This record gives sequence, C-alpha cells and structure tokens, in this order.
Amino acid sequence: MADKVEQSELRQDILTGNWVVIAPERGKKPVAIEERTENLRGLPLRDPDCPFCPGTKKSEGVRVVEEIRGDSGEWTTRVIENKYKIFAAYDTCPTTLRAFTKHGPYSYYQGCGDHYLVVEHREHNRVMGMMNDEEVKNVFRCYLSITRQFQNNPSNLISIVFKNQGRKAGASQPHAHSQIVGSRVVPLWIRNALHMQERYFDQDGSCAMCDLVRFELEYGKRVLCDSSDAVVLSPYAAGNPYEVWVVPKRHFACFADIRDEEIATMAALVRKVLNRYVTLLNNPGFNYFVHTSPYPLSSVPFYHMYIQIVPRMKGVGGFEMGTHIPVNPVPPERVPDVLGSC
Repeated sequence: MADKVEQSELRQDILTGNWVVIAPERGKKPVAIEERTENLRGLPLRDPDCPFCPGTKKSEGVRVVEEIRGDSGEWTTRVIENKYKIFAAYDTCPTTLRAFTKHGPYSYYQGCGDHYLVVEHREHNRVMGMMNDEEVKNVFRCYLSITRQFQNNPSNLISIVFKNQGRKAGASQPHAHSQIVGSRVVPLWIRNALHMQERYFDQDGSCAMCDLVRFELEYGKRVLCDSSDAVVLSPYAAGNPYEVWVVPKRHFACFADIRDEEIATMAALVRKVLNRYVTLLNNPGFNYFVHTSPYPLSSVPFYHMYIQIVPRMKGVGGFEMGTHIPVNPVPPERVPDVLGSC
C-alpha cells in the first residue's frame, strides 16, 4: 500500500470485519465536507431555558445522582437521572437475570436498565474541547463511577457510554453533556465485534487491538499521540473524515476496569483531540463512544476497550445507505498532518 492514497481504496476494519471506502476524489466534490455544523462557542454563559444550567426553572426537580465540586464548593460535573429514559429500574424489573418472554415466534423483555446524563460543566457555553484536563477527567471519573454502579443491576449486561454534540450528531441540548445507558441486551454490532476479535485471537493467539496498536506505532503515519498509557490514532479503515481512536496501551476489555492514571491520560487526550476539532475544523458536531465489553466478559483476552471519536462532517449518500459501506473522502494518513501531533 502506498503511503499517500491517490485513488479509491477498499479497507477492512480487523476489529469488526466491516469494509469502508477511502475515496480522496470524493473530497473534491462540492459540499463533500461541511465546514461548520453550528457555532457552539457563541452560546451564553447561562441560559435560563436550559435544564442543565444551575438555578433555572427547568432544572428544578431533577434528581442528582452524583456531583464533583470545585474549590468554591459549587458543582463542576454532575450526574443526573434522565427525564426521558431509554431504560429504567422499574419496580417490576426482575432481581435476577431472566430469559426473554415469547410472543409466538417473537422475543420481548421489559425495558429494564438505567439511563443517566452527565452534565459536563456548569457553564452553558463550555464545550468539552475548551475545558481543561481536570474538568474532562472529572467527566470520565463520573463515567467510571456510574458504570460500576450499573454493574450491580442484574438487568444491565453492558453499560453504553456516549456523547452527542451538535444537532447533526443527535444532541437535543447544546449544554455539554453525555449519557450512560445500562442495557439488558448487548447490541448486535457489539456482539459481532466480539465474535470477530475472538476469531482473530483463536487464529493468531493475540488481541487484534494490541496488534493493531503495535503496528500503527511502528508504521507511524496514522498516529497523532503516543503517551505512556494510551495512543491516539486515525484508524486504517476510518469510515468518517477525521475520525480518531483513543486506545489504552494496557490490555483490558471492560471500561469498569480502567485505572486512575489511564483515566487521566485518556481524558487529556480526548480533550486535545476535541480542542483540535474546535480550532482546526471549525467546531463540528461530533459523537464519541466508549467501546467496552459486557460485564460478564470483562476478563476475556481478545477484546480491548477504546474510545471512538467521530466528527459529523458529511452526509450519508445512497451508496452508503444501500450497502452500509461508509465512504470517507479524507485518507486517515492525512489526519495527523491536519490535526497535528499532541
């Protein structure tokens, strides 16, 4: 493979088996990449209509689950119960794991689980890319605390941690926040990734992500940051422009098993990446997702926890909808040149 991608290439993600198209020519198409989604930096310090701003009418009655307070005594990061839950701990939920109920050939289960929001900062206009390392670390500390709590609920086989920023990324509120959902069902695409990486382990005797990181550090063209505890890279089969992964160097499968020093490092690296999005990509909306194993598979040798960050800079065309094969006009090898090294 040439270092510089000039023509279209099909690339396979070894973690999932999915294919993507790297198509530099598509980047020359008008509006192939949108310059801006919305100006979140232009928001006020406090919005009286925001349910996450302290002291507003809409924030009244919100159940606070956990808080981290600063030197002034005011909360800086807060976990609250989601008013519009996907799953909930209903009184009728089972206290032990039960089989699905049948309705003819169909299966169903009560929507048992948990759903919390992490309000990342008390200021309405402070996006994560403009926070400091300690503030972002506090967000990830909340993730860890809540995922460990969710593990005690028999209806939660996995905790799904994700963030939507910007309308095109699915955010309903501009105030910086993220979500944690405890789910009885492990999504099919996660199960497929687990099976794919287990197959890799059976064939090669090693973790696919560990091998991937080792190769990327040697190859060097797609690495943005290399620290003692984690690495930031633009994945070989990136399905989106300027997509990056933040990967811990130590092998562990479940986010609930992360160490404090790894939390600090990964939070700082996530902040750096998001700051580059703000300053160099004109502040696009984005999603990130914490890839983690289900709780019962926390000790498997074949799955490796990581964070995927995806800026929303392009639409989805007919080819992508019909084939489920993403088309990325920005070769991953270009991403370190644009975003720079950490």
